[in-house]
Amino acid sequence: MPFKMSQFVFWSGVYNAGLALFLLFPALYRLVGLNVPPVLAWLISGFLAFTSAVLILSSRDLPGRAAFVYWEALLRYVAALVLIPAGLLGDIGWIAAPLGLVDLAIGLVYMFGLPRELGLSHSNLLRDRTTCKIEE
Repeated sequence: MPFKMSQFVFWSGVYNAGLALFLLFPALYRLVGLNVPPVLAWLISGFLAFTSAVLILSSRDLPGRAAFVYWEALLRYVAALVLIPAGLLGDIGWIAAPLGLVDLAIGLVYMFGLPRELGLSHSNLLRDRTTCKIEE
């Protein structure tokens, strides 16, 4: 079965939704060793729920909405930059480091898979120049 970016984007949106749901329950995330104050976890959960919706909707029309996914790659890099050191050196729990590595991997797939599959440059994706605009 060939790799399709739209399916990857869809399933990464589902992954975000799962994380959002998971972070709503402090007893649950503390079981796996994540030590985050509930208010912060709920804030992050809301953010993840929003990005989940953006990714799932973007997967339905990837050529038209690819810029949203491309910018999500940048968010994934920021998450990795925060989570990996916090998991290894901080007190939020070691589980944060693998979660950061997953974010890094997803961001790399977005950033290099989108231009390849859609035939668009990084510059065009960054500036939302993904479709041909017809001037009247």
